[in-house]
Amino acid sequence: MKIKFNESENSIEIKDGLKNQYLILKILMILNLANAIIRIFGKQTTEYDFIEYFWIGLGVISLVVLFMFVFKLSTAEKISIVEITELEEKTVFGNNRFSLKLKNGKKRNLGNFKDQFELAKARELFTKIGIAN
Repeated sequence: MKIKFNESENSIEIKDGLKNQYLILKILMILNLANAIIRIFGKQTTEYDFIEYFWIGLGVISLVVLFMFVFKLSTAEKISIVEITELEEKTVFGNNRFSLKLKNGKKRNLGNFKDQFELAKARELFTKIGIAN
């Protein structure tokens, strides 16, 4: 992952391929939802077995995940500094994960860093531009 600060435009440029990953996940969620609708369409509720209830659950989960990908997560590769409200750092299974909270209510996940050097470099950049403490 490469994160650069563009001083002339006062923005951050992120190169991590997240847009393609999220596109594939959105397509998969749409296929899951369509498959669930096809599976339960045209049947009476008295005819439902375990498999139909499974597809209903899978369809609901796919709908929730699709909602999150469309309305709660951002894949922007160029983000203006004024759009960022804060840098959020979490430790998940021993790994540090960063995400940027944006003013429009979305989050931009920064993913994983390769090593401690890349992590330290990212922290230094965010401190330099005034996002992190």
